[in-house]
Amino acid sequence: MPTRGAARLLVLLLTAGLLHLAAPAGAEPPVPRPVLDVDFPDPAVVATPGGGFVAYATGDRVPHAWSRDADGPWRRGGSLLTHRPTWSREGGVWAVDVARVRGRWLLYYATPVKGMGEHGRCIGVARSASARGPFRPVGSAPLVCPSYADTPTAQDPLLPRDPTLPRAGVIDPSFFRDADGTPYLLYKTDRRPSTVRIVTLTPDGQAVATGTTSVELFRSDGVVENPVLTQRPEGYVMLASEGDWTRCGYRTRWLRSLTLLDWSAAEGGMLLDQDLTGLCGPGGADLVEGRDGEVLAFLHGWTCRDTLLPCRGTGKWDHKPRQRGKRAMYAARLGWEGGVPQVTGWLGPRRPSRS
Repeated sequence: MPTRGAARLLVLLLTAGLLHLAAPAGAEPPVPRPVLDVDFPDPAVVATPGGGFVAYATGDRVPHAWSRDADGPWRRGGSLLTHRPTWSREGGVWAVDVARVRGRWLLYYATPVKGMGEHGRCIGVARSASARGPFRPVGSAPLVCPSYADTPTAQDPLLPRDPTLPRAGVIDPSFFRDADGTPYLLYKTDRRPSTVRIVTLTPDGQAVATGTTSVELFRSDGVVENPVLTQRPEGYVMLASEGDWTRCGYRTRWLRSLTLLDWSAAEGGMLLDQDLTGLCGPGGADLVEGRDGEVLAFLHGWTCRDTLLPCRGTGKWDHKPRQRGKRAMYAARLGWEGGVPQVTGWLGPRRPSRS
């Protein structure tokens, strides 16, 4: 079945380190522990054909990590994007997605551009023969970028411009392949109100399909971001983060629609928040799916003081250097009840074996 990063089919080895949510009567369920306790925000994870996993994070030209097993041990690696494209300016690359399309690995990324303030970004694509790179940018113009940015005209320029949206650019690209094989790219228009849009890609995933432009799936007066789409027998299911990513109240919501391009009648609910999980700011989720139907959701949450414990309290954790807060990577096991995702357990960190 299609998920973010194409149809990531694998056999998940979940026999070690699984923390079940079940607890004795009257006892609090155990607080999940990260499988990778380093600063690794907005994780995008793929399963490689030869076995194992590669994860990618927000940072300077896309830092990564890899592991043989989902629960680790995970090893941190360097940046995988060889260079920023000519239409980009200096700055961090945010919330990427990676997909394997026609034998190539494609990296969709949001990078800063001129003409939209300090944080304005647009979306490009890079390719590699390996999931661990190096990834080289494709083309001389953005894949998606508003027409008012100071860049070459993008393949999806969001025309005509919507005057109700801020001039803040686009972020959070996410690949999706429909059941008929058509590839799509989802993304978010930045700031508030937030919108999630979708555009058809060419079969090789490296360009916007000729004659098409994106359509808006839904919008919110608040912050909704990091869309991840999968298809179940009951309909299309999307995970999306909402709220302020710097606070413990950041959370992950699910939405379900019977159709891909019309979400006006979508239903939804909460999947991950502080009350349900005990984590601080569980968001930025990505999905990896197994042949037997088992699904893992990789996400980030704030840990503090060089421990495996979630941060506690209020305020913006990126503004508290004494707390040494970082967005660590967690892995949850998902089940499906009537097409609705539910957390059925958590993977715990596996320690490196001693030789």
